[in-house]
Amino acid sequence: MFFIDKFIEIIKEYTDEFSTPGLIHLGVDALLTLIIIFIIYRLLRIRFHKKRAIIIALVFFLVYGTVFVFQLVVSFQILNWLLFWSFGVIIIVFSQEIKHFIESTFRSTRNENLFATVEEKHQVVETLVRASVYLSKRRIGALVSIEREDSLNALIDKAIFIKGVLSEELLTTLFFVGTATHDGAVIIRKNRIMCAGAYLPTTDKYDVPKSLGTRHRAAIGLSERYDAVTIVISEETGNISLTADGVIEVGITEDQLREMLERYFIVK
Repeated sequence: MFFIDKFIEIIKEYTDEFSTPGLIHLGVDALLTLIIIFIIYRLLRIRFHKKRAIIIALVFFLVYGTVFVFQLVVSFQILNWLLFWSFGVIIIVFSQEIKHFIESTFRSTRNENLFATVEEKHQVVETLVRASVYLSKRRIGALVSIEREDSLNALIDKAIFIKGVLSEELLTTLFFVGTATHDGAVIIRKNRIMCAGAYLPTTDKYDVPKSLGTRHRAAIGLSERYDAVTIVISEETGNISLTADGVIEVGITEDQLREMLERYFIVK
């Protein structure tokens, strides 16, 4: 009872003896508090971008100033608490994204990975499609990431360096069971296989279907941080999947894979 009486006293004081303006003030404060909590929840689930981070920071300080001017006590306390703890939380939750953010800000990580001709683009696409179908029919697990504008040098440098001309024979051989490159990813730049056995960052999403394995989670994780396109071949089902921009398309056909790759790759 003591706590209930104390709470009523606080509300009574806050609303100026339960006056109409005071109750409206309390209602706005409570509503804004719920909105802030919902926004925090959503922020922990979105993809991190430089532009988005700047917008979030500007909106935060705009809301902070508004709450301060109108003396919305509850919301103001939550924002102060959020401001105090946000630095540690952001570093823990978005460690990989922050690293990518710093790299892209302070050094050039953009490549001109445009195909010189339409024929070159078609040749690469057909090679990837044929290799994917070959691996799919034999249920050989595979992970093939194709670099676009974002440089994947940070991953290539830690993998088995190859830099060989892309061919169906070489690409499929790298994923044969028992080879040192079977479990990692192959990274392709234009018409070159840059490396094999690369380890990709895994997604932190909670809503990824349990039927998708480690390769699929790694492909999604890469697409959340870079603009690369990744082909995944399931070892269990032989299904072909493709990830881009944080989204995965599962169980696509040969024609769908060809169409998607044609759409994602650009010619000068």
